[in-house]
Amino acid sequence: MNTLLVQPVARKVTSVCWLPPRAGQAYTDTELFFVTGSSARHKELVLWTTDNPDFESESKPPAGDKALAKLVSKVTHDGDVHDIAVVSTDVIATASSYGTISIYDIQNNNLKLRESVTAHRFTSGEPAVGTALSVQPVNSSDAEIASCGEDGKIAYVPLARLDALQAYEVDSTVVTGVCWPTPSQVAASTRAGQVKVFDRRSPAEVSAVFVDVSNSYSFECIASHPSQPFRLATGTDAGSVLLWDVRNPKKPVMETLGVHKSNVWKVRFHPTDSSRIVSCSDDASIAITQWVSDKPAATRDVRYLSGFFNALSIGCFDVCPFTRASLLVAGSDSGNILMERSASTEFSLF
Repeated sequence: MNTLLVQPVARKVTSVCWLPPRAGQAYTDTELFFVTGSSARHKELVLWTTDNPDFESESKPPAGDKALAKLVSKVTHDGDVHDIAVVSTDVIATASSYGTISIYDIQNNNLKLRESVTAHRFTSGEPAVGTALSVQPVNSSDAEIASCGEDGKIAYVPLARLDALQAYEVDSTVVTGVCWPTPSQVAASTRAGQVKVFDRRSPAEVSAVFVDVSNSYSFECIASHPSQPFRLATGTDAGSVLLWDVRNPKKPVMETLGVHKSNVWKVRFHPTDSSRIVSCSDDASIAITQWVSDKPAATRDVRYLSGFFNALSIGCFDVCPFTRASLLVAGSDSGNILMERSASTEFSLF
């Protein structure tokens, strides 16, 4: 098992994302930026900077006593931060424990709330927790945000007009994850162990439902393949990652990867090598799994990452797609930022 670098930050880190290049600051720069969200006593968004590992060498590794990341700015957040998504080079969106979707601008290295809207409510009118969100993959100001919540609904919010929110009930249980396999298709995971697919043009109707009939899993998260929209991945409460090939919706092909010992909180296909899947878990580990392989699922190559001083759940991570070197940042319930970084000359996923 490989060891993650650990930096205590005195806050429960519940979400994290790398920021793309901003105008005038291409990723040939020596510093990279990412945003974390936190919960409990510190309901905040924090902007961080870290050294670009592409400018580090094997002969001059980073100093052991140097902080992994430097705090640039922070802002209070309305509720626990349950998810962060990048909208553009200087705009992010967040999902809140109060059921709100919030849009933040990043100006002069400061986070500023632009607008927010309550997207999830129970039938009683009380706010429902927003569990995840995802931005429609289109290069347009008309892009939408899809969010899901404990009210069993998916809400669609145009970036240009948050007041034009549309919400649809899609399940009687918690909807735990949402993603856009294509600009017109939305996939969601549920606490009842189902994957539901919707056509955005008919959002109230379910296009397909997929379930593992051999097990009674709860799904905690979902992700789509970056270039093959018929491939999905879900994380379960039993520690498994399920891979779905849904080219034939009536006969989906499913494969189980038992990579963790407890709940899988986040899963995604590696952004620069989609033959690998990255997942994090309540067992305080991150797994990088080679899923494209002729080997049986039980013997696939898996590389585990953990932190010696991090004993609690790792609930979020993001892999930087803008560097040649390996650069992964994660957050944990232990109040730590976790990081794996290596110079490009020695970069290897396995």
